[in-house]
Amino acid sequence: MITPVTPPTRGLVLPCPASPSKASFSYKMTVGSEVSDNTLKLCANLFSSNYGIWGNQAATISKFTVAGKQVKMTSARLQSQCSSHLESSVLVTCYIQVDPLESEHPQLYRHTFATVWDYGENKVGWVMQLVVDEAVHQCYITTHLLQALKCHTLFACVNIVGLVLSHPAACNALAKCAAANIKDVELDFICQYAKGILASSPISYLKATQLRGSLFQDSYDNRAISSVFTKFYVDHTEPLAVLEQYKKKGQWCLDELLDRHEFLAVFPIAPVSPVCDNN
Repeated sequence: MITPVTPPTRGLVLPCPASPSKASFSYKMTVGSEVSDNTLKLCANLFSSNYGIWGNQAATISKFTVAGKQVKMTSARLQSQCSSHLESSVLVTCYIQVDPLESEHPQLYRHTFATVWDYGENKVGWVMQLVVDEAVHQCYITTHLLQALKCHTLFACVNIVGLVLSHPAACNALAKCAAANIKDVELDFICQYAKGILASSPISYLKATQLRGSLFQDSYDNRAISSVFTKFYVDHTEPLAVLEQYKKKGQWCLDELLDRHEFLAVFPIAPVSPVCDNN
């Protein structure tokens, strides 16, 4: 039997979002079974515009992956990857209205998909997709999106959270949601539980994840501590620049971001009683 994870006792209060100028942000949580085709299309378009570009050797993947071009996403692929298990998935969307006094409809600004599953006597909440860019970091939208997940009923009993992503700011935001500090996270926790958590996932590509780094006794490259091998040549210029800033401030402990790899972040978290219904 898998021993239940003991989460931290400290909770985290969901703050009000910081809004530049007159802009206002609003957040909506939608269970996977109620995400409309139009919303999926909008999220796919947002991903395609903001996720990143293909790296120099992208052409080795397929004829459709061209160096310097945006990484594209279709709504069908988005659903299969992030919301295929409808009743155990949730989408948090952030909408922006530049001037609340104007009559235009709020525009989709950012989003995150998450899925929950059982891991022994524990409940895992996994961030499947999170679009991050520099403007978002400044407005703390990334942190607010992840904190909003904790308000959904699906996350009521979650005591482990995790994600696989190349951007240090996303890892930092997840650490904040777990009342942790990205500069001194519990690496022993990742070492002990990550493999089993991913193996228990209902998501096929997570099950097949190749763990890399010193935490997993991997000798592939000693510069990595907790990473996964993604096989994709996505350009890391922007996340590497952000990573350098974290390292200069002494606020990083997951070491280097290797080519064709992403960081693996897994944290214990105190379960939070939801403050609202599913939607």
